Amino acid sequence: MSNLPRTWRVAYIGAGSIVKYAHIPNFSALPNVENVAICDVNEARAQALAAEMKTSAVYADYRKMLAEVQPDITVVATPNVYHREMSIAVLEAGSHVLCEKPLAPTYAEAAEMFDAARAAGRVLTVGSHMRFNDNTQIARRQADAGFFGKIYASRSTWHRRSGIPGFGGWFTNRALATGGVLLDLGVHALDRALYIMDYPTPITVSGAVFAELGSRGRGMGGWGMDSLQPVPVEQRRFDVDDMAWAFVRFDTGAVLMLQVAWAANFPDFWTTELFGTEGGALIDERNKVEFYATVNGADAVIQVPPPAVPALSYAVLVKNLVRHLEGDPTAEIVTPSQALISVQIVDAIARSAQTGREVDVLS
Repeated sequence: MSNLPRTWRVAYIGAGSIVKYAHIPNFSALPNVENVAICDVNEARAQALAAEMKTSAVYADYRKMLAEVQPDITVVATPNVYHREMSIAVLEAGSHVLCEKPLAPTYAEAAEMFDAARAAGRVLTVGSHMRFNDNTQIARRQADAGFFGKIYASRSTWHRRSGIPGFGGWFTNRALATGGVLLDLGVHALDRALYIMDYPTPITVSGAVFAELGSRGRGMGGWGMDSLQPVPVEQRRFDVDDMAWAFVRFDTGAVLMLQVAWAANFPDFWTTELFGTEGGALIDERNKVEFYATVNGADAVIQVPPPAVPALSYAVLVKNLVRHLEGDPTAEIVTPSQALISVQIVDAIARSAQTGREVDVLS
């Protein structure tokens, strides 16, 4: 413990990716953390975030920032294509890494990143923060207490009626994003279910992806555009998926259905459904949790009221990361094995969609 810094110095790479979000990985609310630098290729964007996050050090070159500032923790919140390269560079520079989701588009890249973390003796984790929502935490505690018995099936969804982010920005550009909704909403919906199920080992994956609305300029959301550097209309592109469905089998015999969409001719919905031998549950987007069981031979529905002040999931994640680095064994973060399973499934969904065949993830 004597080697731990008294104040954790945090730097951010990719201001453009986080400046527009309500839930940004901002450590400054913690008493023992100082934001020390912001890096982005767009200086105006970096300056805007630096003012908001109370730091004057702004860089356009992340390697120069790492060398001069030497942060203890670095947030990598760039377009997805840079996650592997930048995270490995940060780890080799001696900093712990919080990488925005998706960690990587392929299992091979994610494994390389964790190999680098082990070699550097540093922590690498990913910003799958929605597991820290109150409703997901309630369901996980019930799973740990045995309420569900054996969870043998789950369905996790996140559908938007019209919510494709940043048309013409990096979200819809495969060269920068490496994928669409599967790597955006899909990662969150997948983690919610796997987290409650205690991350069983996937065996086979079958998936399909679509781009039926975004490719025609439909379903665009009102967020994610860069007001400081808008993309001209003639340069806007959409070459990623806007809907993804998948079916996953696990070594426990359990199965999972995943349904996500940035845009669809269907109402918005956001749910995780759990089916167990002793009980079930429904979690929905209104922070509602319902549990289902048989009590004295009769069907019972248990409704859990939402908290008066819901937890901010990203705030919990960053607080847990600092506590974890300080040696608190109760501070939960996304572990390497969990992150690798998630990437393994997403990677297999993409390969299954491309080939039109089920993928054996163990082969």
